[in-house]
Amino acid sequence: MSMELNTCRHECPQPGLGVITLDRPKEYNAINKTMTQELGQILDEFSADDRVRVLVLTGTGPAFCAGGDLGWLMQADDRPQKREIVDLAGQLITKVRTIDKPVVAAVNGVAAGAGTALVMACDISIAAESARFAPNFVNIAAVPDSGASWFLPRAVGMYRAMELMLSGRTLSAWEAHDLGIFTQVVPDQELEEKVLELGGKLASGPQGAILSIKALIRASLGQDLSRHLEDEAERQVQAWSDPDFAEGVQAFVHKRTPRFGKT
Repeated sequence: MSMELNTCRHECPQPGLGVITLDRPKEYNAINKTMTQELGQILDEFSADDRVRVLVLTGTGPAFCAGGDLGWLMQADDRPQKREIVDLAGQLITKVRTIDKPVVAAVNGVAAGAGTALVMACDISIAAESARFAPNFVNIAAVPDSGASWFLPRAVGMYRAMELMLSGRTLSAWEAHDLGIFTQVVPDQELEEKVLELGGKLASGPQGAILSIKALIRASLGQDLSRHLEDEAERQVQAWSDPDFAEGVQAFVHKRTPRFGKT
């Protein structure tokens, strides 16, 4: 990578899997200007690298991400500087949301404020039992940003989102799971193992189908049924022409494990 990184780390611990770790543990991985730049660059490079098929986003230390760095905000002396902060955060969330590859959040600790948006911008979220979900903007007299008030109603419904945002209360990992925010909760010591297991499964799966499934589910939130049926048809015809489909069918018929991407 071209620049020295101060707020994030990245690695490829196994074939096809790119892991990005927010690395400001003393600041609970709060998002500052440098992090928006560094994380954005890593996302761009992993997105463009055909060897990376799945991305994992996690944090180091006791938090996943505590939201925006209040020190960064308090240094903003005028409206343009304050607007720059929310715009940079919004651009980062958009980048996570629009990557065509699967993105898994490994929620190792508290996700608060804009950190909740970072979790919800991912496709799947596996949380440690000690994780917390805190859309707590109101507690400091702020309003949601980074898309948090866009994601949450889609995840839990308007009325639950309203209650959570207005009260600013913190959810336990299991409460967030029961509301559909975290897709899986595991013991803290098993988080890395479970995430690598899922990442490996996705990375070794049929990539054409996986990318199309993600695209279809994302698109379904903003289009009517007739348009969506057309998109499904286009992608299904494409999938049926992919060598992975023939391999999948043969493996199913002969009751063996498919070897996708090998033909």
